[in-house]
Amino acid sequence: MSFTLLREVHHVPGVRGWVRKQVLRSVARCVEWTTKLPGRGLNVSRVNDWLHVGGAVPRSRYAELKARGITAVIDVRGERCDDAAALAALGIELLNLPVTDRYPPSVEQLMRGVAWALPRLAQGGQLFTHCEHGVGRGPLVGLAVMVARGFEAPAAYRELRQARWQSTLNDRQLNGLADFVAAWQARSAERAA
Repeated sequence: MSFTLLREVHHVPGVRGWVRKQVLRSVARCVEWTTKLPGRGLNVSRVNDWLHVGGAVPRSRYAELKARGITAVIDVRGERCDDAAALAALGIELLNLPVTDRYPPSVEQLMRGVAWALPRLAQGGQLFTHCEHGVGRGPLVGLAVMVARGFEAPAAYRELRQARWQSTLNDRQLNGLADFVAAWQARSAERAA
């Protein structure tokens, strides 16, 4: 799977494309910051029956995650982490994979997240992957899980973007997804042999 194929999902060539991407990412950040205002809905988007992606959820609103049926959370923020004890009190499991903003998780982190998520999903759980604003890091982990469950990366990215328009992976993150897909395919071929 090539990096250029993934870029085709949202790439417009030239200066116009660069400006479009910067404007989209800026608008997405502004929208995400407004979700922290009182009375606003959760910064969570449902991608399919088992995957939710989004931005940070305050501790005071963890019960709303439970009400949505979420049973497992992967938090990829390097700058802070969800409260594991408060989530556990609601029956929600947490995995923290700290990643610097605007960078992708490493292939090892993505493999670890997928290995942690797959058994929980196989038992009928629902997964929420998030970062601070739900633009890059959190959705990328959700995409890795989708790929591990049989989706083609471009189709998964399109589906995720339909559910969450703010999700716009930068070039580093697209490369990280492409690296994960290559590693996952090699691992699957090795297991089949």
